Amino acid sequence: MFYVMRFTALLLLAVGLQTSAVALSQQITLSEKNAPLKKVLKEMASQTGMSVAYSESLMAVTRPVTIDVKNASVEHVLEIALRDQPVRYTINNGRILLNSRSTAAADSSLVATGRVSNEKGEPIPGASILIKGTNIGTASGNDGRFEIKIPKEAVTLIISAVGFQPTEVSAQLHTNMEVRLKTGTKNLSEVVVMGFSEVERRHVASSVAQVDVKLTKTRPIAKLQEAFTGTVPGVTVQQTTNLPGSVPGITIRGISTLQNASPLVIVDGMEQSLNDIDPNQVKSITVLKDAASASMYGSRGANGVIIIETERGQMGRFKVDVNTWAALQQPIDLPKFVNGVDYMRLNNEARTFQGQTPLYTDQDISKMESGETPSVDWLKEGMPRKANSQNVTMSVSGGGGIGSFNLMMGYLKENGLNSYEGSGKYSARFNTNVNIADKFVLLADFYAHRLQINRLKENDDGTGLYENLWKMNPAQQIYYPASDIPEHYILYNDMNPIASINRGGSRNNLYDFSSVNLRPRYNISKHLSLEGNVSYQISKSANKRQRETFKFYDGNGKPVKIWKNEVGADQDVSQSQLTARGLLNYTGSLRHQADKIYVTAGSEVMTFNFTDYKEIAKASFFGKLNYSFDNRYILEFTARGDGSSKFAPGKQWGFFPAGAVAWNVTNEKFMKGLVNNRIINNIKLRASYGLIGNENVDPYLWEENVNEWGWLMRVPNMNFTWEKQKQGNIGLELTVLDNRLSLTAEVYKKNSYDLIYSRFPVPPITGSSSLEAAFNIGEVENNGYELSVQWQDKIGNLGYSIGAMLFDNRNKVLKAGYRDGDTLIFKDDNDKIWYKGIAIDNYYGYKANGFFRDQRDVDNTPAKLPNTLPGDIKYIDQNGDGIINDADRINLGDPFPHLNYSVTLALQYKNWDFNLLGQGVGKRTGRLNGMEGYPILVDGSSNSLGKPQQYYADNRWTPQTPDSRFPRVWTGSSTNAYLSDIWLGNAAFFRVKVLQLGYTFPLQGKTIRNVRVYVNAQDAITFTRWEGLEPERDGGNGNYPRMAVYSLGVRATLF
Repeated sequence: MFYVMRFTALLLLAVGLQTSAVALSQQITLSEKNAPLKKVLKEMASQTGMSVAYSESLMAVTRPVTIDVKNASVEHVLEIALRDQPVRYTINNGRILLNSRSTAAADSSLVATGRVSNEKGEPIPGASILIKGTNIGTASGNDGRFEIKIPKEAVTLIISAVGFQPTEVSAQLHTNMEVRLKTGTKNLSEVVVMGFSEVERRHVASSVAQVDVKLTKTRPIAKLQEAFTGTVPGVTVQQTTNLPGSVPGITIRGISTLQNASPLVIVDGMEQSLNDIDPNQVKSITVLKDAASASMYGSRGANGVIIIETERGQMGRFKVDVNTWAALQQPIDLPKFVNGVDYMRLNNEARTFQGQTPLYTDQDISKMESGETPSVDWLKEGMPRKANSQNVTMSVSGGGGIGSFNLMMGYLKENGLNSYEGSGKYSARFNTNVNIADKFVLLADFYAHRLQINRLKENDDGTGLYENLWKMNPAQQIYYPASDIPEHYILYNDMNPIASINRGGSRNNLYDFSSVNLRPRYNISKHLSLEGNVSYQISKSANKRQRETFKFYDGNGKPVKIWKNEVGADQDVSQSQLTARGLLNYTGSLRHQADKIYVTAGSEVMTFNFTDYKEIAKASFFGKLNYSFDNRYILEFTARGDGSSKFAPGKQWGFFPAGAVAWNVTNEKFMKGLVNNRIINNIKLRASYGLIGNENVDPYLWEENVNEWGWLMRVPNMNFTWEKQKQGNIGLELTVLDNRLSLTAEVYKKNSYDLIYSRFPVPPITGSSSLEAAFNIGEVENNGYELSVQWQDKIGNLGYSIGAMLFDNRNKVLKAGYRDGDTLIFKDDNDKIWYKGIAIDNYYGYKANGFFRDQRDVDNTPAKLPNTLPGDIKYIDQNGDGIINDADRINLGDPFPHLNYSVTLALQYKNWDFNLLGQGVGKRTGRLNGMEGYPILVDGSSNSLGKPQQYYADNRWTPQTPDSRFPRVWTGSSTNAYLSDIWLGNAAFFRVKVLQLGYTFPLQGKTIRNVRVYVNAQDAITFTRWEGLEPERDGGNGNYPRMAVYSLGVRATLF
């Protein structure tokens, strides 16, 4: 409650600070015919509370006024009332001052008026009207009308609105222009944000995709990563858990590095994490996928680039947007373990097979069967609460006079499956545009958030609790029966997960992030601008923990363990980042407007400082040229030089050029007939190629490392340098049938070399088993294709859109070492190996030939592992040497999702809207390891914990069912736990990601507008043949479950 009060106080303070802006943006309704100007001014002052100052002599020379406006702004009313009057006005501190035009200096500006409407002639309120090449703009009123002061020289107005195609018109003075916008969000003239500049879509030659932000904002999305699922070809999102505070992983066009493969994220020109962004604050999302588009970011763009622009205020319009939703979560991947009776019998069965004494007597089993001894569902006992979440966001925006502002605040609360698990995030973003002069604007943005993640102290990683719950078997009781000691927990292997929940204490992890982003821009002319960017961000984290004293007793009431009282806190490593950038942007036309040219040149420096004394420095120089010849042939060229302190001296700088070409076939003369008849609207062929680098590694890897005992742990490498990547891309864009059918197709190839492996073992000749070095070694190739298609149309009042996409990526190792025949065995993963032709991540194990049927089969098979028993896996002796060892392991496949696809359906009928998003994977090989596959916990020790799932029990080997799916049940050590194709399966799936129905209540009056109510279901239905729990995740030994999310939300616009 304290946090809610603080949040409310902050909100009230922010709204209070905007009082003067509210006054300027008051909505006025006025209807007068041939009325004295004095009367009109008096009525306007009465409605707004603003004072008006004038002289009686000035009023005496004015003419009567005829005016009819509804919900108009102060400026709009004054422009109409004072039109053709010998009076001019200024507004200062909420006061309107009137004086004679003759006593003032000659006004160098005139007024253009107009009305913005849709294709049916209906007004579009809130449309943006901007003088091209300047910061001067306004917005249309509720009647679609606008007025804007313009210079005397000829100017062009850019008119745009959400959900409509933007257009450009020549300003006409003192006339009522009628501007009609076409429905739709894709237009060849719309601009795409890429590489520190904006380029019209029709002049882009590289591979660039955009996320439908409108769909994102109408869904209850808690993490921005969720917006990419099934919406952008080539972008893979894997969400394996709904643990509060966790985030999905995201990759673009596969993995081509041994280091961090996450894409670079740029938010308003500043490098940031997707985790820091509230989805409700986003205006646009652009994905740069090939080298030609991403090379402007040089060393940081090898894994793709995501460019995000956040919302800003609109000139002449004050509004408040509120969005709130609440959700309940239902686990969809809980394991179904055997009950107590079946567990006892299976355990005895395993021991009998292994020649051991059965653990449970017939009497024990009988008591369990009768209910005298309860069968304990540990997982159910460990999840006493239904998970839920709530989100509230508010945006207060407006503009007028010298600039605009947008204050955005949000609060997200996630509650887990018990009273300790959860997270809470407070965020605030304040974006401002300050028009210091007609040609000089300062964009000053401020952002901060606090994320608190609550965990159990005993299992503070969020998954440890569930791993322990899986370890317990149903024959084990939580409490000693018939005991007089309160909470008399039974300890098993020194643990009891229910005791951990109730008495284990709590841990609170705090993550604070704040940033300041200043972007001055001076428009030297309408074609040339000088821009700067200085940003500073800092992230801090800390944790605190507490636990009260609790004693454990054995069955006789004697103390056996004490959890001592504990209170503590730690400060984690903090990080700060300072970025400074300067660039020059030129946009112009040549050859009498036939050609278009875009030029960007600049430089930037970045420094990172950590409180554990690490430092990183980067410097870059870059330039980009876009040239459109006759709007038919397009050329892009980018060059960037990067320097990074992460690499060895003399190896710190890299040069990364890239280029692209495109052909707008539609603009050829021979296409004129098809274009004029609207059969074909757009055909573009494009190709790109470039070199890009990757330095997404830890610092100091090239230096030697000595531990606290003086032992050398890492050998220095003076040749340590950049990872490099060559990328080629060919694409087709097609729009036909009057813009109703659109198709995009891409094929690409990425060749990554000089890959960085930071744990390369130094040869044993040194006498050390732990000595390592960081090397540039190996080469990997990624090939893929992407295809997306969309049909959109309208039948009467029903508007609809149907879309689909399909994409795939295949990677393989071209070189594992310095020579083609080298093999690389990874030090930290014995089941992963590299050699020429294998995937970068792979299943390297044994091929099986069923199971040993009986003891005779075991005795007659020479190639087998020691201690093999009937019912164990029969591994194939690949080299025929009569021995089963590592030489018999082969490539069994890779874990990557292939044939990724999605389908979308959007319906709009009057005020109703419906959205469906389905996403799937046509082919993926999953691994049933851990207790998702094995009948016990294979911990490398006793291997005696855990219990089988019911699916395993029903499909295990027995002498009566020798051709079953799984080997015999076992306890202790076994030859069955090695990686083999027995434990691999089909993890293809189709999932209904989004089902959503909404209704929008139109204008509700002067205060509340466009209230939308919606219900949503996410991940509610999954179709799969995967034998594990979650097809997007390989098996494991326990984790927080994946959830279906059911939510109810309300979005409203105020004022």
